[in-house]
Amino acid sequence: MKITGIKSTNPARKKEIYRKLSKALGGRLKTDVVLARYTTFGIGGKADLFYRATTPDQLIYTIRTAQKLNVRYLVLGGGSNILMSDSGFRGLIIKNECRNIVVNQNSITCQSGAWLDDVVKKACSSSLSGCEFAAGIPGTVGGAIRGNAGAFGKAVGDILTRAVLLTSKGEIKEVKRDFFRFGYRESILKRNGDIVLSATFGLKKRRPKEIEKQVKENIEKRRVNLPWKERSAGCYFKNIIQGKKKISTGLLLDQIGAKGMQAGGAQVSRKHANILINVKNAKSADVKKLSSILKRMIKAKFNINLKEEVVYID
Repeated sequence: MKITGIKSTNPARKKEIYRKLSKALGGRLKTDVVLARYTTFGIGGKADLFYRATTPDQLIYTIRTAQKLNVRYLVLGGGSNILMSDSGFRGLIIKNECRNIVVNQNSITCQSGAWLDDVVKKACSSSLSGCEFAAGIPGTVGGAIRGNAGAFGKAVGDILTRAVLLTSKGEIKEVKRDFFRFGYRESILKRNGDIVLSATFGLKKRRPKEIEKQVKENIEKRRVNLPWKERSAGCYFKNIIQGKKKISTGLLLDQIGAKGMQAGGAQVSRKHANILINVKNAKSADVKKLSSILKRMIKAKFNINLKEEVVYID
């Protein structure tokens, strides 16, 4: 299906699309919204159209409406792990704010817009263990599943048992873990365009104090080793997988003296060489330039082609 943007050489087309979307979405549609405020990088131009979905019904209806009108759209969660274009987004941004979390006997079911940190807190208060590794990871459940987010040797795909999806064709279906074909920072969602509506994580009972201790330790490790208060999108490049061996990209970047390198307002963190930070009102062009420099240096020294973990959206 061809998806068109909103801004075009035909002003009448843009006006007609806006009128139809605005009518369908009950007048809650906004125009020319600056996306930088909705990303952890603090980078991004304006979106033609912007809508907040606070319930699954709103989320489903908005996506189906965009599909029906042949409008380009993007579902935005916590805004981490992405780099938005300086020129903004030609189409409709759907901000996913569906954040309900329900505790079951040995599992947690949450809507896709729920913050990972809130899921961890809810599990901890319910004496459920298994998601402690996610403490401090910025972002929402939907995005975490799509990119199989993880830390400390564990990932979201390890604890997911089932999920409800809205397919790229607008159909709702429930799937089990195997459907996602999880890999290192990968899932089938990056290829098929399906959207997570809700997910269930299988957990185990454990003493609350033991869970709290693990959560605090994980958060402290992140605070010490990562640029905790800086604006970033998280680790910029994927680690290198060679067979069963994983090579730390941060370590390789450290070896070429990447820490502190800068291009415009973008800089390599002095705490972690695989994190690029926004230090001086960086533009996406600054980040892309710095990324290209680092990739060339790694290729020259190690003959390794780095691949971005952060997704560029224009």
